[in-house]
Amino acid sequence: MNMISSSACAITPRARQAGMSLIELMVGMAIGLVMLAALGSFYVSTSKTRTEFSKTGDQVENGRYAIELMVRDIEMSGFYGRPGVPISVTHNLPTACATAKASMGFSTTSGLVVPVGLSGLPVGAAAPTCLPNIAAGSEVLTVRYASSVVTATPVAGEYYVQLSACPTDTVSLVYDTSASAFTLQTKLCVATSPAELRKFVVRSYYIATCDTCTGANADTTPTLKVAEFVGGAITVTSLVDGIQDMHFSYGVDTDNNGSPDCYVSDPSVDNSAACTTNTGYVWTNATTNWANVTGVRVTVLSRNIASTVGWSDTRSYNLGRPTASGPFNDAYKRHVYGALARVWNTGGLRESQ
Repeated sequence: MNMISSSACAITPRARQAGMSLIELMVGMAIGLVMLAALGSFYVSTSKTRTEFSKTGDQVENGRYAIELMVRDIEMSGFYGRPGVPISVTHNLPTACATAKASMGFSTTSGLVVPVGLSGLPVGAAAPTCLPNIAAGSEVLTVRYASSVVTATPVAGEYYVQLSACPTDTVSLVYDTSASAFTLQTKLCVATSPAELRKFVVRSYYIATCDTCTGANADTTPTLKVAEFVGGAITVTSLVDGIQDMHFSYGVDTDNNGSPDCYVSDPSVDNSAACTTNTGYVWTNATTNWANVTGVRVTVLSRNIASTVGWSDTRSYNLGRPTASGPFNDAYKRHVYGALARVWNTGGLRESQ
């Protein structure tokens, strides 16, 4: 019998433990590095996209919020206690910075006189001194109305409007800051039934060159701000960051039916050449023109708060002016938002006549 040597069939420990060769290991590492590089590139790209989406989302929210704020106030403008204020009421045109009681536009000396519900300043108008850090070329919109919330107890220093519903009251409206002055009554005509008391609201919207304008944290972010009449003085508050420009186009009712007949940038001047629908309308009285505004087109240009690497804004933006806004040639993305606001307390009353 042939015998096979055990040493010839034996498998050495070295052969049993053999792994990848150096070449295989290098190939595997190369593939792994390529995959890591691809994953890293994907992560960076996703992160950048998410950041841009966040910037755009903030910009969209800011633009829409700015529009909503101004449209809401425009729709309230001219409200002085109830929609039944006589349509034949006389109007005054106070300045945006008026704070003294006598200059706010109210009077009952000869009939009922109230301030116009809204007024504005176009591009190029002299900047009011009560609007700090106003951007060059910024338009200004001022709205005036009595608050929709009835005040139970007046706060010292605040101004309120009280509108009478009693035919025996000697005056039809009181505008004052003293609680003792509010003696007007409801239609019951009894002292125990006083007429509603409402805080008087005046707000001026404008574009400022900064949000935080002083101190170590001062910036250069264009911001929609509001100057509000509070406690007999004007207080300025930042509303929306990134609002770079805005334009108001005012719809003037020239035939007294409540509907705007033409839209102009400045109702205080003669617009007869542009508004030919009613050739009989006379444009010589700025106060009357503002009192006849029954609609406002509001357009804002919203800008990202943070810049975008690799982006250059070479576009121009049409806000409704003869001249477009831009190009800005910087790294900020922008978008235009617009809305039409109805001046219900003027146009609505005329439509019901």
